[in-house]
Parts: sequence; structure tokens; C-alpha cells
Amino acid sequence: YSFGSNKIKIGNNIHFLEKGQYFSLFTGDNVPEFDVNAKLFLVVRLGYKCQNTMGWVEKQGRLSYIDGCTDSLLIYPPRMGDPSLNLLHFPHGIEQTRHLHPSIRIGCVIDGEGWSDVWDNGQVISNKLSTGVNFCLEENELHRFRTEDSSMTVIAWHPDGDWGPTDHNHTMLNRTYIKK
Repeated sequence: YSFGSNKIKIGNNIHFLEKGQYFSLFTGDNVPEFDVNAKLFLVVRLGYKCQNTMGWVEKQGRLSYIDGCTDSLLIYPPRMGDPSLNLLHFPHGIEQTRHLHPSIRIGCVIDGEGWSDVWDNGQVISNKLSTGVNFCLEENELHRFRTEDSSMTVIAWHPDGDWGPTDHNHTMLNRTYIKK
């Protein structure tokens, strides 16, 4: 995610990003080069061949999420089990139900502010979140997000998932009818 105008160089290719853009770029064996003043939320997964994708985030998600929150899938997993990038929107006055995920989550607040509550041995630890703050939720870490007077929008990276196309289940194949 780009917090301002940034330039990324990968091998001989140069990509220009505007504020509010999300992106997925395959680097191969090349190390991406950034301006020293670049303001990006960047997740690098070694050995993963992503699809090159760029787009702009929306104000809120298109899909329902728990307790009145919304989300959108920004970067789809090219194959079932691959990583995804999501936009999560928390309206003001949200106190999410405590929950957990079976794998790590890495995120960044891109707009607004709120709180992340995590539980450690029955004790709640509250972390203030505001625009530009990154966070990491460990696998199976009991947590919730909450907002007060402001909404909060987050970009979240999920390393795996139980959704995505396979060689035997994808949109092109599912709508192909063989006539004999």
C-alpha cells in the first residue's frame, strides 16, 4: 500500500504508485529498489509468485464482516491456499467480538484510528492504532478491534486461506460444458 507517490524499481522495470494504491508485484530474483523516503506498507514473501496487480482502495469494504464491519478482497489468491490482501473497515463505535485466526495476520492502518485488544493469560493488552501504524497478530492470538469517535480502515495480509481456484474448480472450467 502506498501512503504517497512512490517509485519502485524491479530489475529494469519501474512502477509508479500513487497515494491510496495497493499492489502486488512479482520480483523474481530481483530485490525491489525504493526511494529512501518511500512511505509504503510492504509485505515480502520469499518464493511466492504473485500476480502483478495494482488498484485503489475504497472507503469501506463490499462484504459483511463481524459486528457491522466490512471487508474487500483486494489481491485474490491465484490458487487455493495462496496469500491474499484485504481491506477492513471498522465504523466508529465498533467493539468487535473476540476472535482468532489459525495463521498470522500482518496489517497497517491506512485511515482513522482505533484500538487492538489482545489477550495474554487472561489479561487484555490494548494497543492504540492510527494511520500509518503496522501491527502483527500471531496465529491463534485472541483479539478484537474497537473504535470510538473515528472509523478505522486497515490493509491486512493473510498468508494462507481456504479459498481460491484450483485446477479442478475455477470460473473458466466451471462454465465449460462438453457436448458429446
